[in-house]
Amino acid sequence: MTKIIARHKWIAGTTITESDVNDEITRFTATIRGYRNWRIFQGKVDNHTVEAIIARVKQIRDRIDAGDEDVFYEIVGIDH
Repeated sequence: MTKIIARHKWIAGTTITESDVNDEITRFTATIRGYRNWRIFQGKVDNHTVEAIIARVKQIRDRIDAGDEDVFYEIVGIDH
């Protein structure tokens, strides 16, 4: 069962939800400008992962703000 660990407000206009999938796997999803359930990352987390999560969420937010509707049709997430 997935358990919510925290809700982060690292970036204006977003909420990043950190969930514990199991002992080794953490999932990050985001609400960006009111659009919910963006799947950003799932796996083991380190400092570089958090930086990549923040960068990816900012990128999505900025594209939404710019009116780029294609962002809603792309698969999002951080490449491993």
